[in-house]
Amino acid sequence: MTLSPLAASEPSADRQTYDAATAALQQQYLDRATVARLAVDHAPQSQTRGDLLLTVAPVSAEDQAWNAWPDGTTRLFNDAIGYLWRVSIRSEHAVRWSPAHTQLAVNDSEQTFLAVAEPDALLEHLMLGARFETRVGAPPNLSLRMRGADDFRRAYLGTDARAGDRDGVLLFPAPARNLQAVAMELTIGLWREEDGVQTYRFLFE
Repeated sequence: MTLSPLAASEPSADRQTYDAATAALQQQYLDRATVARLAVDHAPQSQTRGDLLLTVAPVSAEDQAWNAWPDGTTRLFNDAIGYLWRVSIRSEHAVRWSPAHTQLAVNDSEQTFLAVAEPDALLEHLMLGARFETRVGAPPNLSLRMRGADDFRRAYLGTDARAGDRDGVLLFPAPARNLQAVAMELTIGLWREEDGVQTYRFLFE
């Protein structure tokens, strides 16, 4: 049996499935988002307790250096994935961030989101796509993005106990990210050996 040139060039069913899934992933996670920008004050806020100084501010994921890709799209995810915050901690004693005591309320106290403790949990969509990419022989765009994720991993706040100065980002995945945020209350839990876990609340309007 001789295959026609058209039939011979048709991609496999797996490749067609992959191409469709990748197009959806590109639009949902990677392309520049069209969600409304935050309508709250972006100026950093700080609190001090003893020798500890904690400073926070909302930031855009699409504006971060670790999230730039050569073709102009975001490297790992766009702003639609959730709310990103920059956090700075200054302390003479060892401090550990506590994800279990960290949350973000948007617009009202019932619209609450939890921070992701580990950065790789935010990259699951890319990991799955990269595996499928390898299986079907597609160009390695997603695999390259995964290999370029180390800058993001280094930028994440982390849960190790450390004294001195540290800066990092936290991300709160939010299915309702397309809502116009006019008020946000950020609660961050920090552990120190001398006083256990203490929470710090910041209101941005």
